[in-house]
Formats: sequence, structure tokens, C-alpha cells
Amino acid sequence: MRFTRDMADAFGDWLERERIHEALVTALPELADSLELDEERPLLRVPLTGGGTMLVAKTDEEPMAPWVVGISDQHSPTVHETASLGEIVRRVLEAFESRA
Repeated sequence: MRFTRDMADAFGDWLERERIHEALVTALPELADSLELDEERPLLRVPLTGGGTMLVAKTDEEPMAPWVVGISDQHSPTVHETASLGEIVRRVLEAFESRA
């Protein structure tokens, strides 16, 4: 089977999501059982302490589209565009630390 460019790009998004998942579990082992992997798109749901959910998601199907970290908060929900795997992990850790 030959992969089209679109197929290869989509597969790359899923691989990236797996790398993000592994990095988050390595940084916060307690997330291992609570991270929710979306079955239809490259997206992770991260339940937050005290309620709410953080989303880590690919913003578009374009190959160079960024990943974002969306943090729900009653007073000021935020969305952070990220440039690297390390930044995604840092944003998630910061959200957990601010709720501790």
C-alpha cells in the first residue's frame, strides 16, 4: 500500500500525540490512568485537580499546524499555542502546580 501525503501527515499527528502522551506520563506518572486519548482526532483530555479539563490538541490537519494546550477555568480559560513537546509538558505541569 502506498501512503498519500495526507495519510502520512495524519499518521504523523497520531505519532506526535503518542509522544506527548508518553512525555506527560513520564513527567506526571499519576496521569497514566486518567489521560483520555481521543479516538477520532489527535487530542488528549487531561482531567484537572478540583474539576475541569485541559485539552492538548492539534489545531489543524496541516502538517505544520501547532499543538495547543487549552486550560478550562471559570474565570479565565486560556489557550496556549506551543512550539515544542517540552513546552506542552511545561504548560501541563504549570496548570497542575497552580491548582495544587
